[in-house]
Amino acid sequence: MPSFPRRLPSDWEFWQAATLIALAVWILAETNRFWLMSALQSLAWSLHGTVPGVPQAGLDQIRPVVDVFTAMWLPVALCTFFLGFFAFHVEAERHREADERRSPRGLRKD
Repeated sequence: MPSFPRRLPSDWEFWQAATLIALAVWILAETNRFWLMSALQSLAWSLHGTVPGVPQAGLDQIRPVVDVFTAMWLPVALCTFFLGFFAFHVEAERHREADERRSPRGLRKD
């Protein structure tokens, strides 16, 4: 357990988990694109009568939404990976500097 509180944006485990979730969502969206389109169409049709302003949507109107969603999630996964990569290295550098300050004249016990 770390002795100092960890903030979520600088915690590399959070970014690793976010990357894995984003990759899983992207893979599911890519492999189940037609199921996703039919589920969104069913949702739009069921909300049409109950929520004002929700139109009846056909597959031709839903397909661009699903295409943008699937195209967007791979860059989201890559961005979360790079943010976690940088957060990990910043944390490792912070620990290395703290170890150097604690040890006399830079001599560390490995």
